[in-house]
Amino acid sequence: MAATPAACPALHTFDDAAARAAALAATAARWLRRACDSRGGAVLAVSGGRSPVALFERLRLLDLRWSAITVTLVDERLVAADDPDSNQRLVREHLLRDAAAAARLHALFDDPAAGLQACVREAERRALAADVVILGMGEDGHTASLFADARGGEQAMDPRCPHTYVGLVPRHAPHARVSMSLRALAQAPQLLLSIDGQRKREVYETACAQPDSPLPVARLLRARAAPLVTFWSP
Repeated sequence: MAATPAACPALHTFDDAAARAAALAATAARWLRRACDSRGGAVLAVSGGRSPVALFERLRLLDLRWSAITVTLVDERLVAADDPDSNQRLVREHLLRDAAAAARLHALFDDPAAGLQACVREAERRALAADVVILGMGEDGHTASLFADARGGEQAMDPRCPHTYVGLVPRHAPHARVSMSLRALAQAPQLLLSIDGQRKREVYETACAQPDSPLPVARLLRARAAPLVTFWSP
């Protein structure tokens, strides 16, 4: 593990994706154990996409009280639960197996055909307080489904937004999304961010170094109430 650059708080760097996934899984497990020990259960909120697959495949093998852990979603596309683009499907296929098969999956909504606003309302009714939130980041600086150019993005990233979940329609990404708001993410007790590649590291360091950056990840860094730990590999 390399030293942390001064510009980025708690940035841990690793030689490769496998080492990054192992360290991220171990850190998440430590916080989940603490929550289980202190109050008998824990809630883990995870993001989708392809980036978390290696993490999920590490985490699912760890010795945790999985039957006391609920897994929920940071964000979800407005697609059916068996759609290849569904984050719920990703979690079922790559996380809720082996030891982690005993965990409970808490979906955000049931029927995407009901429309974005109906799904947002359902997610809001179902919202759980997460103990650990695991995020990724795109090369455009988006995290969760908080895209800077999305319809609904300004409300979603307003630190005064009263909602846990909001609806967004990205301009350059497929599918409408239901996502945790910036305020909800910022209030999570433990935030873990996983990024890969030199371009994403540059974006992250820019977000750290420029206090007024409009990048969604920069807004999260400014708004967070709890520590955010970042894991990076080339």
